[in-house]
Amino acid sequence: MVSPSWLEAHRDAESVVVVDVREERDYEELGHLPGAVNVPADRFRDPSSVVDGKLPTADDFAALLSAAGIERDDTVVAYGDDGGALAARFLLTALVYGHEGRLSLLDGGLEAWRDGEDGSLSTDRPSSDPTPYEAKLRADAPIADRETVEAAVEGDAVVVDTRTAAEYEQSRVPGAVHLDWEDLLEEGRLRNEATLEELLAEHGLTPDERIVLYCNTARRLSHTFVALRHLGYEDVSFYEGSLTDWVRAEAPEWDPVELQAQVRHYADNGGFEAMVDDLGEDVLGRLKLIGLYHQKQRGYFMLRTRSPGGILTAEQARTIGEVADEFARAPEEYGGPDQNPVFGDGYLDVTTRQDVQMHWIEIADVAEIWDRYDAVGLSTMQACGNSVRNVVGCPADGLDPAETVDIQPVVERVSQRFLGDRHYANLPRKFKVSVTGCHEDCARSSIQDLGLTPARKDGRDGFVARVGGGLSDGPRVASDIDLFVEPDRVDDLVAAMADLFADHGSYLDTAVNRLRFLVAEFGPEAFREELESYADFAFEEPDETLTTDYRGDHVGVHEQADGRSYAGLNVPTGRMGGDEFAALAALSDELGGGELRLTPNQNVLVPHLTDDGLERLLEDPLLERYSPDPGPFTRGIVTCTGREFCNYGIIETKNRAIRWARELDDWAEAAGIADDHEAIRIHMSGCSASCAQPQLGDFGLRGEVYRDDYDSGRAADLGLGGDLGNDEFIDWLVGKIPIDDVPGVVKATMLAYDADSEPGESFTEWTRRTSNADLREIVTDGPARDPPAIETEVR
Repeated sequence: MVSPSWLEAHRDAESVVVVDVREERDYEELGHLPGAVNVPADRFRDPSSVVDGKLPTADDFAALLSAAGIERDDTVVAYGDDGGALAARFLLTALVYGHEGRLSLLDGGLEAWRDGEDGSLSTDRPSSDPTPYEAKLRADAPIADRETVEAAVEGDAVVVDTRTAAEYEQSRVPGAVHLDWEDLLEEGRLRNEATLEELLAEHGLTPDERIVLYCNTARRLSHTFVALRHLGYEDVSFYEGSLTDWVRAEAPEWDPVELQAQVRHYADNGGFEAMVDDLGEDVLGRLKLIGLYHQKQRGYFMLRTRSPGGILTAEQARTIGEVADEFARAPEEYGGPDQNPVFGDGYLDVTTRQDVQMHWIEIADVAEIWDRYDAVGLSTMQACGNSVRNVVGCPADGLDPAETVDIQPVVERVSQRFLGDRHYANLPRKFKVSVTGCHEDCARSSIQDLGLTPARKDGRDGFVARVGGGLSDGPRVASDIDLFVEPDRVDDLVAAMADLFADHGSYLDTAVNRLRFLVAEFGPEAFREELESYADFAFEEPDETLTTDYRGDHVGVHEQADGRSYAGLNVPTGRMGGDEFAALAALSDELGGGELRLTPNQNVLVPHLTDDGLERLLEDPLLERYSPDPGPFTRGIVTCTGREFCNYGIIETKNRAIRWARELDDWAEAAGIADDHEAIRIHMSGCSASCAQPQLGDFGLRGEVYRDDYDSGRAADLGLGGDLGNDEFIDWLVGKIPIDDVPGVVKATMLAYDADSEPGESFTEWTRRTSNADLREIVTDGPARDPPAIETEVR
């Protein structure tokens, strides 16, 4: 590591070559250190963030250095503008291929140079003659192979993960020490030596230890390698792979069946603390595979229960409600029965993937809960984690008069095929599947990794496949790949797609390890071709697709194909008491067909009601709170768990949303607009993630922190105009609105829409017709607020 002052004193020496690793355009147009040659990073490493970051071949690297005029014994000083990781990667590559001269990293890179005494930049490219540079892999190259890493894991060396804390938490080499490469920096420069020694010692890293570094694409570890060598650490090596082989290894700890057995053991043998003491903190991340998410309150879990296609028998629903009422209760130190001012205690949440989740679950109680579940055919296995998640289906399957395919046998077959299968229990990321048999795409195929909607081929009923949809950062509408699949082949298609995802997806780069990024990288046509190579049946195209419309929810009373009715009950934010859920199950048993259906809007259907049963259900006091005829805001509210339990939540969501919905419904009634809108959809996520699907709402909100010169507090980014029926996501419009201002913003926007919209014009159409500048005027009373964070577009 050299300073700008050192470089200024030595750069004119004949044997010193300065290498700029930035893109060629930046090197030429923005300027570079005078005399520096350009070797762009994408020439000596794969620029794709999806594939592994491997070393170039020796011949390719030699050609690069030859063209740059570099001799094997030159002193090379490399720099960039990314904190030094790519420049360090260049130096590490040169070291591996036997460069004989001194290799140095400019501390602080381009910015430090510009802040130095000289600080001059040039746009002139120096002339240099090609050299006869030869590159050959050194016999003692500091590259650790898999066997070396395995030995290190067993205690032969210290394994160091140089990625971010979030990536480390997601997956890592067993026993690895976490040291984010940027922790060694302060304002872009290497920290002082005393601070570094203290930091490294805290992580168990001393100069006499053997150290093995890894990251994901061998970029970030390169900077840590240079820093450690600069500090006198001699025995440092690095693992060149992306660790895909590690996280995909079918070791027992990634086996959901084995994990379930371990939890059962600790339920009766010491509980949470004994489990963590014996298995390490790592186990908390793996427990997602069996439906257990560790809450922000240490020692307590969120438990998620699968409901394939959203269908529960009354017995299953009663069991879930009773479990929530008995076990999902806060301890006194967290408020006990008064822990939530709106919902009290012992409640559960219906999710947007037709699951049910509850909080405050302790390891000591999990075995008994599973026993009760087993008795009625319920499971929490792979309700979470990087596996084939709960299959979303049309909530009115078998009820809708216009249905083409009965999807429940398909949903059950897919669910059973992958449940507990270790091979599919640790994919690069969660794999989301939906199946719709009606003509209204109510299972939302356009935001799934694999979405199936009805189609026909040669008189056969089946499905057409859409792939690569999703929300969060980089929202993408799923692509129609013109693939017809018969119902009894759907599970084979899911398996083929999961295998493709496992082989080609990125396991450790959390920024790009969603399946939609893989579809975008291949392109839909090439993805279809690659997928066919994994399938054990021939692909064919549909003759016709049968989706004619989009259905946003199933709230209200609707006639079934058999003449009976189903009642779609609105469950605001998806939360209800466990005792209420059990009571609703009892009503379905008494008045209907003994069944409840969960919807992607966090609501509940009671099907198979005779006229008398429907009348009695509508008269039940429970429906005063969970109405089939709610106000427009109450009907449209969707939220995630929020700050109450989630480690990532910035704002509280559930209580706030209930309060807002009631207030806004009263306002809409007073303003005379309530009858004009069946539903006004507010989707609120507590952070920048998309658990509440904010991109789909009329109003999309995601939690933020607001700061100005005078104050700070909770806030939300705001977007307008999502319409899944037309494959349109919201436009993020304004950033960091103080959270208490949001209801006023909603009111102002709705009044503007009602005043300015044309006859028959939807809210989304109005937001598209109205300029963003005018919309910002409406929601901010002036365009002064921050713009929202820009999302990555995936096309």
